[in-house]
Amino acid sequence: MNLSPLPLAVFVVDVNGSITSWNRACEKLAGYTASDIRHATLDRIIAFDDAAGTVTMAARADAESTGHLLCANGQHLPIRVTVAPQSYDGDQSGTYSVIVIPRNGHSPPRYSLIQDLPVADIIEGLPCVFYVIDQSGHLLLWNHQLEEALEMSSEELPTSNVKFFFDEKERPLIVQKIMDAFDHGSSSHEAEMVGKHGKRTTFLFQCARTSLGSLPCIFGTGIDIEARKRSEQGMRVRERAIFSSVNAIVITCCEGRENKIEYVNPAFEQITGYTLAEIKGRNPRFMRIEGCDVQEHQRVREALERQESVRSVLRNKRKNGELFWNDLRIDPVSNIDGEVTHFVAVINDITEARHYERRLHHLAHHDPLTGLANRTLLQDQLKLAIDHALANGVLGALAFLDLDNFKHINDNFGHEAGDVVLQEIASRLKANMREHDTVARVGGDEFVLVIKDQPSAGHVADLVERIRRSVRAPIEVGGHEIVPGTSIGVALFPLDGDNVDRIMRAADAAMYHAKSLGKNNCQFYSMELNQAVHQHLLLEASLSRAIRNDEMMLGYQPKVDLRSGKVVGAEALVRWRHPEQGMISPDDFIPVAEETGLIVPLGEWVIAEACGALKALKALGIDDFVISVNLSPRQLRQRQFAHHLAEVLKRHQVDPCMLELEVTESQLMDRPAEAMEALAELKALGVRLSIDDFGTGYSSLSHLQKFPVDFIKIDRSFLGGGVHDGHAVITRAIIALGHSLKMKVIAEGVETKEQLAFLRTHNCDQMQGYYFSAALSQEKLQEMVCNDDRLPT
Repeated sequence: MNLSPLPLAVFVVDVNGSITSWNRACEKLAGYTASDIRHATLDRIIAFDDAAGTVTMAARADAESTGHLLCANGQHLPIRVTVAPQSYDGDQSGTYSVIVIPRNGHSPPRYSLIQDLPVADIIEGLPCVFYVIDQSGHLLLWNHQLEEALEMSSEELPTSNVKFFFDEKERPLIVQKIMDAFDHGSSSHEAEMVGKHGKRTTFLFQCARTSLGSLPCIFGTGIDIEARKRSEQGMRVRERAIFSSVNAIVITCCEGRENKIEYVNPAFEQITGYTLAEIKGRNPRFMRIEGCDVQEHQRVREALERQESVRSVLRNKRKNGELFWNDLRIDPVSNIDGEVTHFVAVINDITEARHYERRLHHLAHHDPLTGLANRTLLQDQLKLAIDHALANGVLGALAFLDLDNFKHINDNFGHEAGDVVLQEIASRLKANMREHDTVARVGGDEFVLVIKDQPSAGHVADLVERIRRSVRAPIEVGGHEIVPGTSIGVALFPLDGDNVDRIMRAADAAMYHAKSLGKNNCQFYSMELNQAVHQHLLLEASLSRAIRNDEMMLGYQPKVDLRSGKVVGAEALVRWRHPEQGMISPDDFIPVAEETGLIVPLGEWVIAEACGALKALKALGIDDFVISVNLSPRQLRQRQFAHHLAEVLKRHQVDPCMLELEVTESQLMDRPAEAMEALAELKALGVRLSIDDFGTGYSSLSHLQKFPVDFIKIDRSFLGGGVHDGHAVITRAIIALGHSLKMKVIAEGVETKEQLAFLRTHNCDQMQGYYFSAALSQEKLQEMVCNDDRLPT
């Protein structure tokens, strides 16, 4: 291939400077003919400024020199000369390209020589870079697009080897590709060209070998593919994201009304068990479960027909037949014409999340120990049952079951045994109920039954009695036989109420009534019971107010020493002076206070009042008087009770030995170890301790010996029948037992002269009761003690 004269003159010389080939630009620039140049040496045509004869071609290689072109017309044209080895021609080692560039304004206008070329306008107008390179790797011709890409002027380009237009790591590849073009006729490659000021552009280079006269060279083009490379990089990133996604991704191709699988990512294969090879070309609906989520499948199908996005939660089937929950999102993909050609589906396997939700829902609505419904689910089911009864005119029932003495089971057999008992009772309750009825556990030892569609109250009574007997059956736990019992309260709906709150309160009231009647029985709700419950609630509300409003008062019943007849102490008895109902008996409000926890602030008030009375007596010179106060179980179990008591005694300046605390025998035996620890702390404080109602509990002699008490008090029930019945024997035994344990014995409820004589005869230490005095006000007590009123001896 021959081209017209080029703007740069190039000679090829050997190591000795003899010219072996040249291009026509040399002839035109110097004015010599081919016969003039052939066999000539370089120094005949170029006069180097640095004395050519003393510098070899090898020394001039890869460097720029100056000199004059000795033209045929005798003119000396100033030039720049670049000598470069023919490094891209393996067969011509030791030869050099000598590139001649006019300087100092003597060069013609840029591209002046190329203007004569017919293709000049085409080359300049190409939408790509154009270049011609000789075997030294230097540019012979280029267009302005190359200058712009390299950020270099036309004067700078000829002096640089083209490999330096690229990053160092890419240069070996560039050299190889140029050599491939010289050796094989053509080559192509992609490379990033780096401009003088750092501009980077990726080109697709295509080059081919040619000859300019006798000068071998390559010419080529470079298409700017920077935008394409960025697009490809983005596509690779997106492809990698799809490949690496933990969500399954399916791409389908639209073929008519069919959507056939074209691609699935590894997550799809992992989730479903199907490989792309197995399912390519199939419609994804092969994974659906027939008859399942029909409406959702229809909605998805209609959205696809409209070529719209859609989201749905479906159940699909894995390859192994296992069901999985699929949170599915499908979006259409359009071509440049706006035509939908594909759909992309993203599958999120939410099976574990669904199972977790179900577990959470179950935990939120069921008791974890027994698996029964909890209070939340109970109320939902009860509302549905009441609504059903009202709408259909049928009878339903709500039964509250409270296990009797369950605390005793936990304390004596352990909490693990208690759990076994609860689980067994839950199983028995479910066995006695129909599937559509509800069995719930709403507290530690409380169960509730919702019984639907009953023909009569009699049928309910028969069912509840059968359940009571079932619960009563012995349970074998760890080699022990435990016999539970239950108190059951029943309310009928809609007879006893037409909403959840009323029926719950009615059944609860009936259950407490059953407990008050001796436990292990069943009671139905009634209007009379409702009135009693109402009064109980009023009393509870009033009691809280009474403690705050100083409606409480203390009466002091004197205690008399039976040997001297002297009043040596008194028991503080709390009374309620109600502003409307007058005096209310402790038997009416103390149980309410215990049940509600109000016994704690009430007990604190009693102790403070008693200490105030002792302080007043001490001010009168009486410092050997003892006032006893009844201590509730809640108070005894209070943390820091002894510490708080010490502060009260200190505040009132009362000697601890002047205060006596009375605890019941059953109270001590409920939790003997805890009671022992609490009494030891109180004893260390210096207060006196006594066991109230002795003989009515179940204390053993071994426990009694360990309790650090000072007095035992004979319960009034052992004196009520006179001194000639069997109770007298028990009374004598209690007196003897107390003395043998180095305790003093006091009898309460002494009302007759005969009882008094009996107690003196058997050496009882103290007495209290109406025979000597009823409870007195603080003022009357002080007067009695100051007057030294005595019991006749």
